[in-house]
Amino acid sequence: MSIVKLFVKSSNSSSERRLNLDDTIGQIKSRLEPVVGIPVGDQILALYNGKQLIAKLEDDTQLLGLFQPQDYYILSVDNRNPNAPNAIDFNDLSAVEKYEMSDADYNKLGDSVLAFKKRNQIGRFSKEAEKKKSELNDPEAFSEEASKIKVGDRCEVDVHESGVMKRRGTVKYVGKTNFRPGYWVGIHYDEPFGKNDGSAEGVRYFTCPNNHGSFVRPNKVIVGDFPEEDLLGDDDDDLEEM
Repeated sequence: MSIVKLFVKSSNSSSERRLNLDDTIGQIKSRLEPVVGIPVGDQILALYNGKQLIAKLEDDTQLLGLFQPQDYYILSVDNRNPNAPNAIDFNDLSAVEKYEMSDADYNKLGDSVLAFKKRNQIGRFSKEAEKKKSELNDPEAFSEEASKIKVGDRCEVDVHESGVMKRRGTVKYVGKTNFRPGYWVGIHYDEPFGKNDGSAEGVRYFTCPNNHGSFVRPNKVIVGDFPEEDLLGDDDDDLEEM
């Protein structure tokens, strides 16, 4: 059995197919009907090498190998009756019946990605994520940490939890805010590594030059004798800083 690889192209489909050189043109048409959606009796076949026409395959009794097609020649399939009711347009996705599962049914599955994450406490189901979610909605979050910080303290801030990127500044505000529940610390950074000028969402909590101010959670702040120094920073955003 001799096989040739041809690009089969029609008005509504394009694919690479392995065809038997010993098959007749009629047999080829039968195999192509579910591929191109054109009934056998309406198919017009032509063989191309690039844009060059090699032959029109009009006799259903002839063998495909008679035309000596080479790998990656193009087998064009046209429809002599494009308005036929049984012609299928594979580009019409509206004709494809789709299965959609409701969120409620998906949540009941025991072998889904969601179920795997729940069982193994991954992502938003991890203990750390649950803790952060609780802190976001707790009006008294970080009150104990905030009680150990006062306005005027020199401090060092690590919002990345990596120990690499630390910023120094002066505490200018300690307390609750309108932009998120819980306690926050307003910092006037020594260098322009901040996100604001001491105001957030239209409310001013302290005053400093633009891009020198930020609000961070109290657990990110270490107070102490931190003299000013040159720092290198980046523009990474962090949910622990406003």
